Amino acid sequence: MECKKCNNKFDMTFDLESKLHELWRAIELEKDSMHDRAPNIWMHPVLPQCQLCREGNAQPLLEGTKKRDINWLFLLLGQMLGCCTLKQLKYFLKHNNIHRTGAKDRTLYSTYMALYKQLVPESINP
Repeated sequence: MECKKCNNKFDMTFDLESKLHELWRAIELEKDSMHDRAPNIWMHPVLPQCQLCREGNAQPLLEGTKKRDINWLFLLLGQMLGCCTLKQLKYFLKHNNIHRTGAKDRTLYSTYMALYKQLVPESINP
């Protein structure tokens, strides 16, 4: 992660099980109103606080990262896939053989569902 204000870089970790459960609850609550579109919270994720300056909006380090090197699991667990560009999302969908045309909210929704389905195959039908 990198702070937008002070440019401090720091590591972040997530508990896989609790974050997947949190994501599943969010999907269950919103799935009827999503209509194959990412909700606002996914489009504009709440970014973590910098550990040094304690000011907001530390970004995942995506700028300058090759698409094949993006840590998709980290972004999924942090619900920060919305920080990706449309090109990055389409890259993920292309390499997972998923339809990839449409607006960012639709490609973001497809990316979330595909990643979740990879981790918990028996859970949902994206």
